[in-house]
Amino acid sequence: MWDSKLFKAGIGILLVFLIIYIGSQITFIFMPLVVAFEALFISFLIAGILYYFTYPLSDWLSSRKVPRPLAIIIVFLIIIGLLTLLGLAIGPILSAEITKLIVSLPDQVENLKRLLESIEGNPLVARFLNIDALDLNNLTNRLTSTAYTAVTGIVTSISNLFDFITGIFMTIVIVPFLLYYMLKEKGKNMIPDAITKIAPEKYADKINRALAEMNKMLASYFQGLSVVCLFVGVLAYIGFLVIGLEFALILSIFIMITNVVPFLGPFIGAIPAAFVGLLDSPLLMLQVIVVIVIVQQLESLVISPQIMGRKMSLNPLAIILIVLVAGRLGGLLGIILAVPTFTVLKIIINHTYEHIRLTETE
Repeated sequence: MWDSKLFKAGIGILLVFLIIYIGSQITFIFMPLVVAFEALFISFLIAGILYYFTYPLSDWLSSRKVPRPLAIIIVFLIIIGLLTLLGLAIGPILSAEITKLIVSLPDQVENLKRLLESIEGNPLVARFLNIDALDLNNLTNRLTSTAYTAVTGIVTSISNLFDFITGIFMTIVIVPFLLYYMLKEKGKNMIPDAITKIAPEKYADKINRALAEMNKMLASYFQGLSVVCLFVGVLAYIGFLVIGLEFALILSIFIMITNVVPFLGPFIGAIPAAFVGLLDSPLLMLQVIVVIVIVQQLESLVISPQIMGRKMSLNPLAIILIVLVAGRLGGLLGIILAVPTFTVLKIIINHTYEHIRLTETE
């Protein structure tokens, strides 16, 4: 047992965790690393995701004898042009809806109060929920006061607001540079060449194959997921316009964003839309639910199979468990990265197992 590869691998993993733990206890060494990681992680993450959307076009331009730096600049100009067109197309509508939402917020609060009062006055609901002892009017006032205090605190906290704006600005500045060098170095095969030089010769080819599979899988995931989310957002927006739901663009954008969470995202995204519909009338809420059900059925039965296929090859129950655990450990960011991270680990484990199996048979 002491000479087995599994035992030695376990000892190596324990030593790595021990080094990390000891380093975390030495504040003046560990904290600068944590601060640097937090400052750069989001920028690297955004640049990495954008890389999977931009490298096919930059590779195609390079294959047409366009110099790599010029090809990357062309890609950047196309991105800027698309963002400008998008802003011109939806900017006025989104601005009008946000303004309307801010202006109508007091009326929406009053509608919420009337809704809660009607629920409180319904004997069946009161008996079922046992809310006789609850003063829903005071509860609404407390919720409104808490929300107002939170918003006021955020606005008046100059230092936090300054840090937030600075973080966004630094991300906007850093991401293009990171993306440029990612696209530039891809044309040089930097990572495969480095692995060939560093890794033992008998392992280099296997490591490069594993990295190529990871790259292909991540590209398929992020590209496919973005197209699916875009389809869902557009279909939801069209459906909300048809039934006459207020704030249709804001709600459809929220649904599009939450759709990045596998399986659970559609249910999360449906809550605000159904709530806005309920404030208008129960019939409109029912229509909202029908629209969302239709959109999600189209997404799960038509759009996702055609775009994503079964490339991830993960069981739905496994995905739900992974998302729940990742959300508990890493919050929203953990939920978003749960599936691709698990897929990368799965590829590493599969290649490692295959290597061990072949080694034992030789």
